[in-house]
Formats: sequence, structure tokens, C-alpha cells
Amino acid sequence: MNHKVNSPVFITGVYRSGTTILTGILGAHEELDISHPSVQYFRYILKKNISPHDYKEIVHSVSERVNLRYGIKLNIERIISDINVGISIEGICHKIIYDSIMRSLYLNSGKRWGEKSLLEWTNIPTFLEMFPKGKTIHIIRDPRDVLASYKNMTYETGDKYLDAVFNCLDSMQHAKKYISSLPKEQYCLVYFEDLISNRIREVERICSFLEIGFDKSLYKEDKIKEGVGEGSVNLTTASHSSFPEDIGNSFKRWDTKLSKNEISFTESILSTMMSEFEYELSQSSKNNHIAWLEKIMSDNALIKKRFINFLKTGKGVEEFPSDPTDPKNWSTSTKEQGKVQGKGAAAAYKKLNT
Repeated sequence: MNHKVNSPVFITGVYRSGTTILTGILGAHEELDISHPSVQYFRYILKKNISPHDYKEIVHSVSERVNLRYGIKLNIERIISDINVGISIEGICHKIIYDSIMRSLYLNSGKRWGEKSLLEWTNIPTFLEMFPKGKTIHIIRDPRDVLASYKNMTYETGDKYLDAVFNCLDSMQHAKKYISSLPKEQYCLVYFEDLISNRIREVERICSFLEIGFDKSLYKEDKIKEGVGEGSVNLTTASHSSFPEDIGNSFKRWDTKLSKNEISFTESILSTMMSEFEYELSQSSKNNHIAWLEKIMSDNALIKKRFINFLKTGKGVEEFPSDPTDPKNWSTSTKEQGKVQGKGAAAAYKKLNT
């Protein structure tokens, strides 16, 4: 068996940082099975402290969720059979369950699978413990552009979009640590700006990191998809802004889409990390935004909590403003669909969460 099959790929980063376009680009490669949506094993299973001994319930719950949310039907009998084989060899563990589910997601094609999962950089070491031959890719983007994009494309209400600032901080803090602490053959840091402005060169670098061939023709816009199998769609439609006609529109959107207070707030929190990763600070960093921030915190308990935590610890967070595992928070094309899917998923997870 090709050793690369046992070297799965894990992609993570902050929302609106380019994980979708990166996943779409890599998904175009003939040696990889990687796409969005995925099973989000860390988010729904490991972070819930669910025992691997409950693997049958895990498989059924994951299967029902991906079916309800994305119309993907997993082969439950095949997954459980594969897990039982793995248990007989290695013993019961989450690695076997995770691997078996991901292989089924891609119809047991025999290719090397990958998963994209937002806000999971703290689980990069966990992934590498599970899969010692695995590869992890961590993408970062100018935090001001992340905030500008999230502000205009989020279902969160009020000023909760400002939470992006604290997630960018934690992501960059961990990226700095991983650059020096993790082996270069296992951890790859990608800048969104490089991926957009120098796509061919950057993708060639990533392919080299993954130890796979590089074919320039694979990375044209019409080759890049989002989704699994027949349900996949062209990424230009799915992402709204991944491939702007003018590449320059991908950068420094914050200059016109954020207020001086928002820019000043972002830079005051992230000045050290932005300088570390060579993002130039603006003159807005000198703007006095204290009165504005006090008003925000008086109206928004979440941002107040994040800011106080930052003042006490100097750290950010790796957390969505709203719990993504709660079906009530799932975004769909219509509110009515959300109600139907939410009820179904809640039933699917009832046993695991009690």
C-alpha cells in the first residue's frame, strides 16, 4: 500500500482566512480526497469527551448529521466493520474511528484523505499524535481583512463579529509556537495573501510539503470545487469572493470596510503578532477607541469577556461566538430548513450528549 494513504492531511485556520479556497485547490489533486463539508471529528467527538468505546453510537450520530446537513450517506456497516478490524490490531482508539469514517466519506477510494476544520489549531498536535505520518496545514490572513470579511458574512448578531480579533490572536500565537516546535515535514504555515497573489508558486510549495506531484493545470479556477461527489459546486459560486476579478480586492479590504475604531481595536490587540508575521500597521492604531470599546463591552457580554481575558492573560481564544455543535446555530439557505435539520441532528446526538 502507498505509504501516503496513511498520511492524512488536516487543514485549519480562522473563519474567512482562506481555508475553503485552500481545501478546494488541494481537492483538485488526483492523489487527494479532501473537500468541504467534512465530519468535524474533533469538534463533535473529541471535544465532547466521548469515549471511543461508544464507537457505534459515534458512527451513527456522525452519519445522521452529515446526511441531514449535506445529504451524504455513509456506509455504517462498512465503517463499523473497518473499526472492528482496526480494534483487533491496535485496540480501541479515536484514530481508528476517525480514519474509518473519513475513508467512508470518500467511498473508500483508497486515496489519501484530508479534513478541513475551522478553529482547531490547538488540535494540530493531537492530529499528529493520531497520525504520526500525517500532514497539517495552518493558514493565516491579515486579521483586519478577516474581521472585515466576517463582519459582512456572518450570522452572528450585534457586535459579536469582533470576536474574530481574539481568534486571529490565538491562531497567530500558536502558529508562532508551531513554527519552532513542530517538525517542518509535519507542519506547514500558509499565508492567504501568498495563496492568492502567488497561487502557482504557493501551491507548488504546498504540494512539495505534502510530497505529491504538481500540475499547474489543476489549479485554474474552473477546476476547483467545494463539496463531495455529485453535490460539489464550482468554488467561485460557493465562496462568493474566493476568486475576485481583481486580485487586489482580496487584500486590504479593511481599509474601506472597517471603521477607524475597528481598525484601531484590531491593531491594539494584535500589534505584536501582526509585526511578527510582517503585516504592516496603519496610522489608525493611534486612534483613541476607548470610549467606543467601553460602549461595545457594555452592550456585549461576549466581547467584554474576551477583552478581560486578553488583559489578564495576553491570550486570544479558539472558539466560535455561538456553539457550532448546537443545531439551532446551524446556518442554512432558509430558516425553515434550519428548524427541520436542527431537530433531526438533536435527535442524532441525544444519546451521546446525555
